[in-house]
Amino acid sequence: MTGNQTLILRAMLGVAAAISGVVAVSNAMLRSLPLKQFDRLITATFIVTRFAVYLGLFVILRLPPRGDVPSYYWGQAVLTLQGLLPYRDFASSYAPLHPFLDAALIRLWFSPLAIILFSLLAECLLVPLWLRLGRRIFTDQQVRIGALLYVTSAISLQFVAIDGQDNVVIAVLFALAILLLDRRPFLSGAAVGLGAVSIKFLPLAYAPLFFIGALRRWRWLAGLALPVVLVYGAFAARHLQVLSALSKEAGLKSANNLPYLMESVLGVTLPSRLCDGVTAIVLFVIFSLVARTVAQGSSGLRLQSLVFGTAGTTLAIVLFAKKSWPPYLMLALFPICFLASSRSKLKTAGFGLFGVVAVVAPSYWSTVLAQFSSEKFRQGLLAGQTTCYFLLALQTLLIAGYAWLLMTCVQRLLSMERKETERLQETASVS
Repeated sequence: MTGNQTLILRAMLGVAAAISGVVAVSNAMLRSLPLKQFDRLITATFIVTRFAVYLGLFVILRLPPRGDVPSYYWGQAVLTLQGLLPYRDFASSYAPLHPFLDAALIRLWFSPLAIILFSLLAECLLVPLWLRLGRRIFTDQQVRIGALLYVTSAISLQFVAIDGQDNVVIAVLFALAILLLDRRPFLSGAAVGLGAVSIKFLPLAYAPLFFIGALRRWRWLAGLALPVVLVYGAFAARHLQVLSALSKEAGLKSANNLPYLMESVLGVTLPSRLCDGVTAIVLFVIFSLVARTVAQGSSGLRLQSLVFGTAGTTLAIVLFAKKSWPPYLMLALFPICFLASSRSKLKTAGFGLFGVVAVVAPSYWSTVLAQFSSEKFRQGLLAGQTTCYFLLALQTLLIAGYAWLLMTCVQRLLSMERKETERLQETASVS
């Protein structure tokens, strides 16, 4: 299958998922099913649809996998099986244990499909985990609509079942970290730390959120430090430059974020420090809002603000970071679905459209435009190239979707803080 055919298939799957989302959220029967029956139906539907896509594409149609799995994961896993080490014998942009994890998977089944299957199985754990966790934090209707949006999400379908992105493993660890936060803070911290040593460095950017939300903060911090210190310390002891990935990635840029769109349209080159600074400021605002809510909120409100905080952090990264792309949404897609949870058909359709754009935009940039730099993209726009104007439309819609969801997150956090303040004032006046 050619790149263009793959792009068309992505778009078709995305549109089908978006339509399914509108139909599912509008279905009164699904909203009124008994709780256990609904949870079983959602879990079964998720497993059946994802494995149907996986088996249909890779087993029946025998299509080769595309994206990061064959381009990066597979090669590093094979080299690791041969006894080579990351950061010394080959370059790696991932966490220290990432190639070892993939090597273990392909030792069991020597195929890139084994890596995709692992991500798919991890996501199958995520759904029942969030159904259980969500009911501790949100109303039943919020949980139902959020779950329906997730199951019908083109983002989940494309980036996990088809592309095998292992960001979903971090999402599972985040869900466990929230679930264990109050009763097992050490294990909660260890879950976040495990993501930082086994998949990507990104979970460390979320650490302040969990530290703020934890009741026993120093136990949580000790749990985070244990895997990080052990693994990074072991690699450093062998003189492996584990931080080389961070320095290597620092100067890289990609499409599908606000800096790329601004550079292309305005014809300017934004300094990396400026982009990093803006991202840091937005993250600080989100952390501050969560901290203010946590300081005066009950347990349920505290965890709810933490959930929305993970959504806001993810959206801030994909919107403002100079090297970010839609698969990062998988880090907190379930919290984002709770954020977008609404009975409004218009909002549900908007979220579905956002999912279509999120899966099509990076593929179009990579396949049709061969990963144009912002400068080359601008030249194409000035030359009136139709392909560049179509990418401009996709980039604009994607950035607008990020901004809409991020603004919704900030509004939710502000609303939660205001309502809690009013509740405390009423309680004080009655006393």
